[in-house]
Amino acid sequence: MVNSTALEEPTDGNSSVPKKSACERSNLSLVSNEEKVVGEFLWSKNTQGGVLSAFFWGYMSSQILAGYLASRYGGRLVIGVTVLGGALITLLSPLAANLNVYTFIGLRAILGFFQGSTFPAMHHLWSVWAPPLERSLLTGISYAGAQIGNVLVMPISGLLCKYGFAGGWPSIFYILGAFGLLWCILWFCFVADSPQKHRSISEKERNYIVGSLRESGGKDTDHEQHREVPWGSILTSLPVWACFVGHFAGDWGAYMMATSLPSFMNDVLGFDLTSMGFITSIPYLVYFFFINLGGFVADKLQGAKVLSTLNTRRLAMLTALGFQALFLVLIGYCKCGQETLVIVLLTLSVGISGLQYAGFVVNYLDIAPTFAGPILGIGNTLSCCAGILAPLLMGWMTPTGSKEEWRLVFYVTAAILVFGAVFFSIFASGEVQQWAMAKSNLLQVVDEPLLSDSKQLKSEKENIGDA
Repeated sequence: MVNSTALEEPTDGNSSVPKKSACERSNLSLVSNEEKVVGEFLWSKNTQGGVLSAFFWGYMSSQILAGYLASRYGGRLVIGVTVLGGALITLLSPLAANLNVYTFIGLRAILGFFQGSTFPAMHHLWSVWAPPLERSLLTGISYAGAQIGNVLVMPISGLLCKYGFAGGWPSIFYILGAFGLLWCILWFCFVADSPQKHRSISEKERNYIVGSLRESGGKDTDHEQHREVPWGSILTSLPVWACFVGHFAGDWGAYMMATSLPSFMNDVLGFDLTSMGFITSIPYLVYFFFINLGGFVADKLQGAKVLSTLNTRRLAMLTALGFQALFLVLIGYCKCGQETLVIVLLTLSVGISGLQYAGFVVNYLDIAPTFAGPILGIGNTLSCCAGILAPLLMGWMTPTGSKEEWRLVFYVTAAILVFGAVFFSIFASGEVQQWAMAKSNLLQVVDEPLLSDSKQLKSEKENIGDA
């Protein structure tokens, strides 16, 4: 969307020196200057950072509200309505961009508001659909679907910028908006709020899901009535804050790479837009693989009682965030001529971070299945600060796009990742918190000692009578 001259604007306003990539690309056959895509907007790097961060201002404003509405009215309605709104906003985006950048920024914020509802509402759905020993895999599969979007959209967007209709880049918004509308039709036709409400699920599967959730202290969807969210207990719970801190660290790494990966490849590696589309999709393909692998392995370790629930979550977080931090630091020390190594390290860094979905993401369901939606909404709201700060920090720290500047960006990101993994490992829990238990389970916990005393008294009376 942006004219290349915007990237060559002087930082001091006195002289104009075209910015070059840190490495010469003579060893690669890229497209010629005549074939390169030239955007129409003269947006400075700071303006581009504002455009990228605008989405997250709206995104974080709907998180808690979406989790609350999903717990009260069902995740099916919340997700369906917000995706429909997001699709319509996407279709209007080219018009807004052509009006002026501030209109476009405002529309991006509104789009974030709609899309911010997705994950809290999804977590609420899994709280009534996912059996405890299948949570990691099922949750991972659903979240991994977002990476399929990255894998497909990045290369397709690069091609549409060059060959698409309506001037190139607008076709991206039109095509994705149309697919969003189609998705909404399928969603409302096939999705139900709970196993009890699904028209085609078998009775055996329905009983298995409901029974396993009841035994674990989670939602009893047959008898559970709406409960008010215990905000005080949530905000003073250390296991909840362990999820929040791990969530923030993981999202900082994800947002930093999602928003800065194309800029890094242009600044340091010198890839053109079309090449970047295909190359930047590779890490998310590996990311998709690791999300599903992590969920599968986590459930197997729990099911075989090799590791407890808590230790499974710890292992996932330490592996995901620790190795991501290591690979990012190594990238900063790669030299010119090692572009292939840089791409491999970027791919591993982004990819292995997918294991975090078997960590803090599922842990929300472990410790508070009844209120998973609202709690995840709070966590996503806090982590949205990463989405706002990461691109702004990237723009501020890389004014010339040098490798030394990017090295510092990676060091800051690595420090945040390591802190998040360690904090989570120390304070996390693998058990349902008492304030989060379903009412039926709380009554059972209270009644069991009384029932035991009653049986003992009855037995003693019978013994006296026999004597």
